[in-house]
Amino acid sequence: MIAKLNDCLQAGRQIDGHGSGLSRHQLDVYRQHQISTDHEATTIQQIQERINEGFYVFLREGTVERDLENTVSAVNESNASRFAFCTDDKLVDSLLNEGGINDCIRKAIHHGLRPETAYTMASFNAAQAHQTPFIGALNPNYQADIVVLDDPYDVKIHQVIKKGHLISNHDFNTHPLSFAKNTMNFALSPADLQLPLNSATANIIQVILNHIETEHLVEPVSIHNGNFCPDPSNDQLKMVVVERHHHTGKIGKAIVKGFNLTHGAVASSIAHDSHNIIAVGTNDADLFAAIQHLQKVGGGITVFANHHELATLPLQIGGVMSNLSYKETAQKLNAITAAYQSISRPIAFNPFITLSFLALPVIPTLKLTARGLYDFDQQKFIPIEASIN
Repeated sequence: MIAKLNDCLQAGRQIDGHGSGLSRHQLDVYRQHQISTDHEATTIQQIQERINEGFYVFLREGTVERDLENTVSAVNESNASRFAFCTDDKLVDSLLNEGGINDCIRKAIHHGLRPETAYTMASFNAAQAHQTPFIGALNPNYQADIVVLDDPYDVKIHQVIKKGHLISNHDFNTHPLSFAKNTMNFALSPADLQLPLNSATANIIQVILNHIETEHLVEPVSIHNGNFCPDPSNDQLKMVVVERHHHTGKIGKAIVKGFNLTHGAVASSIAHDSHNIIAVGTNDADLFAAIQHLQKVGGGITVFANHHELATLPLQIGGVMSNLSYKETAQKLNAITAAYQSISRPIAFNPFITLSFLALPVIPTLKLTARGLYDFDQQKFIPIEASIN
């Protein structure tokens, strides 16, 4: 990792920081390696620690990571130059319904930030944080990137100029390059999905509403013939991560709460940062069918119930990007959202992005990789069976 950081610095590039879960002392070490940004702060205290260490802090408001309301009060006129905005991640339907950085500006103003400060954070401060000169301001010799607004408080955009070019709908008529490489390199049998348990007490991943962190639960679970049996009535579901790039055969399995599925399963080839197959379901048959379907279509997000496909968003570019237009992609995203809602109790978060982050072990607390269940706090893999002290 240090070699990677040094290679980046020697090439004159910037290192983007991800300091989730770091103590003040760890942040100090982090900053000494010339990492100057962070977007993982979710509390005022975490922001103050990062500002005191000299970081640029990006206030985050994404499809799932709704942190801006809890953190914007940390900004004042004396420290505002160290703040910008980010989304990390925002799906196309959220972009169309809410916006991106413009949504961050609108919400920041609503929560009391001066409009001048909010717009500076969204433009000039962001450019400074990313070490990109000559953009982000209306100034001689600066690139002509200009957003013309009808209402600066509601952030209603009238026109956009990029590099001096007035953007029109015609500029969105683009076509993807061809991508023929197969990225679904795995073999799977129904037996591979079984989760043997020697104890009826298990470590469980608990989803936190509209956050990418998780909680570590220890609960009694159902076992049938020596294997974990999902219990939708108690929201104890099975989750699997299948390595899909190098045909290694690695499959991680865990128990998760928070998705509120009543039946069926969901599978996705978006699973940060390795982007293996990640799936959650109420039974092995639907889990297996959903995963096999992703292999057939070349990746994406799919919803299954009673062994049948309800809806699929294909992501044929590496299993992570759509080759369709943004409008067609949004339509299919709406379809898989409706399909999910048909097999779940009501939820108040996006299940697909939430699922994608459950494979990211650098974010607290419990996560699942193809190698197994990982405990961020202990910095090690742990068994699913829980020991009761």
